Amino acid sequence: MNIDLKKAGLAALLALTVLSSMVAMPVAAAGGIGWGGDAKTPNPAIHTDVTVEEWSNADFDSALEYYDDSGEATELPASVNESNDNPVTLTATAIEFDQGDAFPRLDAEDDENSASALDASEWTTSGATVSDSTTAAGVDALNYAGTATSDSASYTNVSVADGEKSYVTIAADINSASGTPTLRVTDGDGDYVEVTLYDSSANADSDTALANSTGDGKVLQQQVGSMTLQGSGDGSFGSTEEVSLHGDIDADVSVLDAERTRALTFGEKLEDTDDDDELETVTITEPRGSYSVTGVDTFDEVMSDATIYGLTADAEFAASDLEDDEDVNAEFGPSSDFPQWDQLGELTFRLELPTAFDLSYSSPELVDEPTLPSERYKAVDFAEDTGDTDFSEIDYSSVASSYDGSDEVSLDSTVSTDTEYVISYDVTLTNDEVSAIQNAASGGGAAIMSSNSGGIVGFITSLPGMILSALAGLVGIRAFGGGS
Repeated sequence: MNIDLKKAGLAALLALTVLSSMVAMPVAAAGGIGWGGDAKTPNPAIHTDVTVEEWSNADFDSALEYYDDSGEATELPASVNESNDNPVTLTATAIEFDQGDAFPRLDAEDDENSASALDASEWTTSGATVSDSTTAAGVDALNYAGTATSDSASYTNVSVADGEKSYVTIAADINSASGTPTLRVTDGDGDYVEVTLYDSSANADSDTALANSTGDGKVLQQQVGSMTLQGSGDGSFGSTEEVSLHGDIDADVSVLDAERTRALTFGEKLEDTDDDDELETVTITEPRGSYSVTGVDTFDEVMSDATIYGLTADAEFAASDLEDDEDVNAEFGPSSDFPQWDQLGELTFRLELPTAFDLSYSSPELVDEPTLPSERYKAVDFAEDTGDTDFSEIDYSSVASSYDGSDEVSLDSTVSTDTEYVISYDVTLTNDEVSAIQNAASGGGAAIMSSNSGGIVGFITSLPGMILSALAGLVGIRAFGGGS
């Protein structure tokens, strides 16, 4: 028999080409497995609120980014809890942004404004005291402290034409108060409008009073022209010429503005506002105390460079977020102990909460939401404080009895930082389930052949394998002289 090497080479090339088109190479994924779609991969997770002490809207894209101890922007190996509609929590007076102290705007061309209503030296007092302060680390503020209804402080280094179009915006921490202290905006001939800074009888979400109790992060925004006009002027509001504080209140003011012609947006939240069981997007303009938003991409455009102190995210440090192959081990294959099942999956994960000066955690708990019926968890073992010990050398404790059909299993309710937690599973699976787990790592492409999923025989007997065999055989017949 004469072998035509060129035709034989063509057959091999054709076989390789078909194989390449049929079998998608998986992208890199820890352990070569994935989650999502039809995959029933175990996914234990540490659930916790994580607070980033200094979060930068200029440097970060995610609520789960922070500055590590070297000052480098770093992302946590975690995901925001998707079951929480408003997973990011903050306080308005902990937001530092360039325009926060930009009132009055004396020169539109001057990026470095030469005056600020938050500068205590520019105020004139009568009974009250004013001083420079902060509402959070890095957030400059003005402290006003009055102890009687007759106490006041005024700021006159301002002139805003068409003042009725402007919004009075104040953000403050209320330390103590009595009576009904006010913020007053006055025009050139004595007409004024005022907002109440404190009224214990007001509603918590009042649109006329900044606060009904002491506390941080109180915001009020009202347009001058919509407010009740008072005073001894001509009965119409002209240009704003004075801003003043009156009464018995001790407050740290981080934002004070009577010039901007729109309300600032402090984020957005999802809320059922009309009892139709559907969530609507609500723009937040007057938060009171700590509040929650849908994400860090919802703040006002003037806060695009903001630093937020004490930003908290509802986070999950899950197995699906692991990126290091050394923290994941996955093996699949038939088991004589469970002959009625195609394969036994042996999967192990190492989880931990990173430590850094800028990070803190609240009530972290290691939990699992089983993806398979309880009888298919043949073994579940747990260990803590393992360091980087090889998975096979760890002294485990069985927690399989916790997998009793519950929707959620608590594996450890006292999770601590800088401690490694290892969870190991033996679960029975069908071939399709194994394929789904492997395919999820490659975005749903065909899985690479392996001895654990049928090997070469399994591939040849599959539809792609039969097509490939037929094509290769056809070319082979011609290559070896079996055809004309």
